[in-house]
Amino acid sequence: MTLEIFYQQHKDELIGTLARYSGDREAAADAVQDAFLKALTNKVFLSIQEKSLWSWLYTTAKNRLTDEKRKASRSVPFDDGYDEAGPAADPTDAILVRDWLHKLPSNLSHVVSLRYFGGLNATEIGRMKGLPPATVRSQLRAAISMLRKYAV
Repeated sequence: MTLEIFYQQHKDELIGTLARYSGDREAAADAVQDAFLKALTNKVFLSIQEKSLWSWLYTTAKNRLTDEKRKASRSVPFDDGYDEAGPAADPTDAILVRDWLHKLPSNLSHVVSLRYFGGLNATEIGRMKGLPPATVRSQLRAAISMLRKYAV
């Protein structure tokens, strides 16, 4: 059975199962589509049993949904000192923070931006940049140390 035929026969079942898990049919459909795209890039999946393929696709899509939930739950708002709703808000602090970020070396500035503005953890940043998570954490510590010196 080809992957295209498998997709036609089982995508709705996978989406329905994952929609019950996540509570969001659209997110489930996106996760299933991503899982099938991953399977397409791996030629190994063209020769495995139907039951194993269904299990792999389900697990891959479920892991994506779980990662999305975790990412959303740990998203911490960054207080840059600028409250747009407040009439007496002083944008100077926000300007200072942005200026300090530009003074950092570009690799450190990028890591800080991904962590604190993008809400990514060290593992996710490491995957993006091709670095081990420990290196990302080390870069974050170095950047924060440099930022503290600017704040004095």
